Amino acid sequence: MKYTTFLVCFLLLSGVALSGCASYSDSGIPNSTDTVVRVVDGDTLVLTSGEKVRLIGINTPEVGELYYDEATAFLSELVLGKEVLLEGDTSNRDKYGRLLRYVRVNGIFVNEQLVREGFAEEKAYEPDTRYQPLFEEAEGYAQAHDLGIWGIELEASGEVINYLDAGRYIGEVKTVEGIVVTTSKREDKGIIFLNFHDPYEGYLSVLIWSDDWDNFEESPEVYYEGRKVRVSGLIQEYSGNPEIIVRDPSQIEIVD
Repeated sequence: MKYTTFLVCFLLLSGVALSGCASYSDSGIPNSTDTVVRVVDGDTLVLTSGEKVRLIGINTPEVGELYYDEATAFLSELVLGKEVLLEGDTSNRDKYGRLLRYVRVNGIFVNEQLVREGFAEEKAYEPDTRYQPLFEEAEGYAQAHDLGIWGIELEASGEVINYLDAGRYIGEVKTVEGIVVTTSKREDKGIIFLNFHDPYEGYLSVLIWSDDWDNFEESPEVYYEGRKVRVSGLIQEYSGNPEIIVRDPSQIEIVD
């Protein structure tokens, strides 16, 4: 009898110990820990295992956009070289093969902190929305205090310039007019290009990243092709070419 009692107790204690080694999120995806060896940008990092992790529920500026460098540096400060806790939601990976995770380090909920400090905007990607109300509250705080991306004034002047002159206004917010003569959709890179000249090299192009495709009711590469438009936004330079990154259809006005 004593032996049986001892055995039951031993098994129960063993079960507790084992459950502590592999906890699970509500979705059934096991929580895990790993060390961050590289930060790709403000919402993507790389682990010692070689896996890329995309932070769930948020979106940070892309390469060439304002606050890209600041968001990347902030994430690096929080997690680079540190062991982090990785928590899943409903989906294990995105279409690019990256792990989808909420990230915590030293008591800081990294996804939320990026939004609260103004380095990211909250963005729901169904069905992974467990903490979206928290991110919405954090974004409201950042907006109310003009933090990070919410403190940037991006008002275009009333002047409309020709697309041929766009290269003269790098670093300025302008409204540019021209005809979209060619378009392309790069599923592998997650970018839609609207080009104002053929060939496009050296001339203005509009970029729409895949994170923003759902903002458009119609496919941009089809809807805008051949149309005369006015595009408002920050003119940036990439590989010698002027470009405007469009995140919302309100930035593009059809004028013909």
